[in-house]
Amino acid sequence: MKKLLSLAVPLIISQLVAQLLVFTDVWMMAQLSILAIGGGGLGASVYSFVFIIAGSTVGCVANLIAIAYGKRMHQKELGDSEIRTALKGGILLALMLTIVLQPVFFMLEGWLLKAEQDPQAVALAMDYLNALKWSMLPTLILLVLRSLVSAFGDARSIMIMSLATVILNVPISYLFAFTMNMGIAGLGYGTSLASLIMMLAYGYWVFRHPRYRQYTPFSGLHEYKLGAIKPLLAIGVPIMIATLLEHALFSGGALLAGTLGAVSLAIHQIAMQCLNLSWNIAFGFSQAASILVSQHVGSKEPDMVRQYAKQGLFVVTATSAVIGLLLSIWPEFLTEVFSIEGDVLAQELVSALPGVMIMVAMCFVVDAWQLTAISVLRGMKVVIGPTISTVVGYWLIGLPAAWLLMKLMGLEGVWAGMGIGLAATGVMLVLLLFKHIAKFERDVSQASIANGSMNIGTEGKARDIEAQALVV
Repeated sequence: MKKLLSLAVPLIISQLVAQLLVFTDVWMMAQLSILAIGGGGLGASVYSFVFIIAGSTVGCVANLIAIAYGKRMHQKELGDSEIRTALKGGILLALMLTIVLQPVFFMLEGWLLKAEQDPQAVALAMDYLNALKWSMLPTLILLVLRSLVSAFGDARSIMIMSLATVILNVPISYLFAFTMNMGIAGLGYGTSLASLIMMLAYGYWVFRHPRYRQYTPFSGLHEYKLGAIKPLLAIGVPIMIATLLEHALFSGGALLAGTLGAVSLAIHQIAMQCLNLSWNIAFGFSQAASILVSQHVGSKEPDMVRQYAKQGLFVVTATSAVIGLLLSIWPEFLTEVFSIEGDVLAQELVSALPGVMIMVAMCFVVDAWQLTAISVLRGMKVVIGPTISTVVGYWLIGLPAAWLLMKLMGLEGVWAGMGIGLAATGVMLVLLLFKHIAKFERDVSQASIANGSMNIGTEGKARDIEAQALVV
């Protein structure tokens, strides 16, 4: 458990720091205008959806490096070679996805206008997006670098890097937006420049470190080949699809909430912020468990794979349950934070929020189950079954249940339905996880027996040769 916690805590802090970065951008948008918040929020939502495609696909490089790291324990040269291949494959894939996705940003304005979004908000959203899109490549390269150091267990540097990014981003964005009068575009350019600076600085630190010097991306340029990205696509594409499906589940919930009125939509957004807090904590634990499982898959230690899978599920269940319990017994905290004095709808929000938060709190644990199980399965290179499970759980169970229960229970029904979908997905993924752990145990055991028989056979042949030599 100590090893899991030592890796997970810096990753959790990094996730929470990333949320702080979003908060500071929203705060600066508010200083520009209310319309800037709307336009910037629209742009940020669209960008995050596009980035999911690239980030989810490239992010699996952490598991490939961790598997190679585990293999390195017994076969050093082979493990080091696979680490270099995975790292360079991740960098190459980041570059290719950045280029492939750029045309999407040019088409977004027309799509948003066809979706009947406010033209002024769309104009501001495009100003922000056209500046923010330049942050995609450095952010993806940073993700690859994070994958390398986290696979080696050096998560503390990731936490420091994340904090440094916020410290750097705020003054640069403020300078561009306000001092240089670039407005909302300045916030996007500030984030892009901060990402570029941190990519260069963190990359310099990583490959200057003796532990990582042999993996520098500037040596062995012949290793940059299309074949290096195939393992990443094999794992990353199904994970990307599963991530988009989860994103669509909550987007569908927001659309259903919007049909119930402004107050329900506002409560839904508050609930999503609470779920994001729980999710970010569970994400850190699940990533740590996934990396540790990958290491022991590479070193072929099934007992440790089972141990870290269990530890990951236990700790996310405990932390998510505690957060959910606190929100259930103390919903007044949220009404004090999010209600606005004098707003005519404030009283309606205050009276409706506690009942909804009970349903939301029940989602925390099952959401953590599905997140951890799918992360650990990815660490074992199992991705097709989990993706099918998310299709069934989110789209065939979750959204229909939310739609049906909304008619009976309003917004509480929407969250109850999404909770049912998350629970179904979580249970399916946990069962699938332990099924594949048992299979891994059998495979390793059979391979060990086969190797033992081979060794006995080789020794027997050697004895026969020696006997024949003595006779001669």
